[in-house]
Amino acid sequence: MRGAAICLGVGAIWQIGLVLLVLLGACKGTGSEKTTPTKPIETDPLSPTALMRDVERLCGDAFAGRGSYQAGSKRASDFVFAEFQRLGYEVLRQPVRGRHAENIIAIKRSGEEAVVVSAHHDHLGVRNGELYRGADDNASGLAVLLGIARSRATHKYKHTVLFISFGAEEDGLVGSGVYIHDPIWPLTKTRAVINFDMVGRNFFEAGADQAEAAAIVGLEFDEALAAVAERAAAEVGLHLILVPARLLELFTLHDRTDDWWFRRQGIGAIHFSTGLHKDYHQVTDTPNKIRPNQLARVAHTAAALLDSLANSRHKSHASRSK
Repeated sequence: MRGAAICLGVGAIWQIGLVLLVLLGACKGTGSEKTTPTKPIETDPLSPTALMRDVERLCGDAFAGRGSYQAGSKRASDFVFAEFQRLGYEVLRQPVRGRHAENIIAIKRSGEEAVVVSAHHDHLGVRNGELYRGADDNASGLAVLLGIARSRATHKYKHTVLFISFGAEEDGLVGSGVYIHDPIWPLTKTRAVINFDMVGRNFFEAGADQAEAAAIVGLEFDEALAAVAERAAAEVGLHLILVPARLLELFTLHDRTDDWWFRRQGIGAIHFSTGLHKDYHQVTDTPNKIRPNQLARVAHTAAALLDSLANSRHKSHASRSK
């Protein structure tokens, strides 16, 4: 997640606001906080072990924190490119301003309209001699993206699916902005985006600290899709907190994740996050703090949303700015 320097003040306000909404009942959830799973989530490639493997790899010394314009970011994008190719996707590199920065786009062609699944691969890299590994921000989101790309590699859909790993998010959503201004698929033919940013911790650890909960932004205008999300979440024991996109506008936090660019263009935008925590943009954001089961719960829920969007005849009414 992009931040203004290394600051937790605004994040704390966001946490307080969301917790208040939950307490007041303004954010609809799936019901009880603990739901007994009706099917196992330990199925490769969306198993906790498989997803955690990617987090640990992306946080390794070879990737050097994946700084937006540092060599580690290029190593991360090369890794994503190679993985998409291995899965048989058509893969493109989209240059982003600045050295080492690029978007990686995998295309699963089908119909004229497309669904985008996205996460950013960059983080803070090495600063003042310290290594910022960025396990939750955003190795967690990229791991979920890759897991879904693997699990859906042979699926047949009515609509095209684009898996996009954005670069230079930490510098102000640069990679996603480049894509919006030079899209691989026409924006008028883009049905929706599902974005992941910081999805590997307990839900708002500094406040609610719920082990089996996650926020999903942008489904307040699409009851049918919200129902799909809630059913999928219940199957894997995830308590979904449905957060209105306008809440983020209220706290001026609406433009801090890559889905904002799509929402601004009038495209249905859905965003998954488990929220901020004390390790946000700190050297302590390391793999040992990640909750593998949380990754799997989010991945299974999001994969079900993708299946619905990529097979539906109707465009999503998920949150849009227009």
